[in-house]
Amino acid sequence: MILRKIHLKDYRNYSKESFSFDRQLQIILGDNAQGKTNLLEAVYLACMGRSFRSARLRETFGDFKNPFELEYLFEEEGRERHLILTAGEKGGMSMVLNHLKLERRSDLFGLFPMVLFSPDHLRTFTQGPSLRRAFLDREISLVSRAYFHQLVRYNKTLLSRNALLKSDVVDIRQLEVYEEALSVYGVDLTRRRAAFLEELAVHAGNMHQGLTSGSETLTMNYLGCDAQDSEEYLERLRESRDRDRRVGFTGYGPHADDLRIGLNGRDLRKYGSQGQVRLGALSVYFSLVPFIEEQLGMKPILLLDDVFSELDRQRRNQLLEIFIGHQKIITATDLDGLDSSLSERAATIWIADGKAVGGKIDK
Repeated sequence: MILRKIHLKDYRNYSKESFSFDRQLQIILGDNAQGKTNLLEAVYLACMGRSFRSARLRETFGDFKNPFELEYLFEEEGRERHLILTAGEKGGMSMVLNHLKLERRSDLFGLFPMVLFSPDHLRTFTQGPSLRRAFLDREISLVSRAYFHQLVRYNKTLLSRNALLKSDVVDIRQLEVYEEALSVYGVDLTRRRAAFLEELAVHAGNMHQGLTSGSETLTMNYLGCDAQDSEEYLERLRESRDRDRRVGFTGYGPHADDLRIGLNGRDLRKYGSQGQVRLGALSVYFSLVPFIEEQLGMKPILLLDDVFSELDRQRRNQLLEIFIGHQKIITATDLDGLDSSLSERAATIWIADGKAVGGKIDK
């Protein structure tokens, strides 16, 4: 999959601007706060139909009031795909692919696969488990719409059970209906997450071995529900009714799960240095590339936001040599530390105040 062109209208600080991507390695240069990440965000919107920085679509509107319009031209094995995303004034988004309207956000999943890494993603490995669950849900949904729809059903049922637990009078028959549904959805989600992580862990371990020349071993383990089937899951929910009633929410289920990333047998989040956490995070996110390629039969586009800032020269060049056949779109403030052969092979876009401007590279 290759992105050839994108046109932005009223997207964050872009009033009206077009960009062409004519090489496998594209570097977006400019000072801080000029719109480099905004451009990557607009590109990623075609992958998941949602911003990776903002929960509310309205926050991406130009001048915080004008609904955006984004046009893309993708190419896959010589076939062009034209996508238009238009935000609604009252929320929601219209999606048109090759003149055909898409009905749901999930219709985008798997069409334009991308792997995004930004400094914010480091929090996935340093902060609470909700971010790691979000990582699992997002990446599995990209390759499996069935997982996404099951996740939606689970979350809706979970909200209903929690609301019932907080009510003055609990209808036991209604509670049983919710619990039976949760037992089916919950076991399915847990199994899918565990299978995903088992496969991803192999890729991540190999990736980290390469980046560290074999000096470090990275592992990933899913810390999920212990129920083996829906009947056992249902029994766990029934056993926790009194406790759940006291606290007002459901304590058992995939919404409370976590994943552990280990480095040389120790918890990376607790014992890893800043550099180790950053390199471990890169290994995990880069391992998504072969996984997605295997699942979808397409090369995902790599979007790398400011990945060079804390890496030494060797690692900077090493990252760019990985997946040489994949399109890479990278933001940076400069090209310091890159080999001349790499910088000469790259196409550059200079951005200032939401506009493409001319720039000169001192090689």
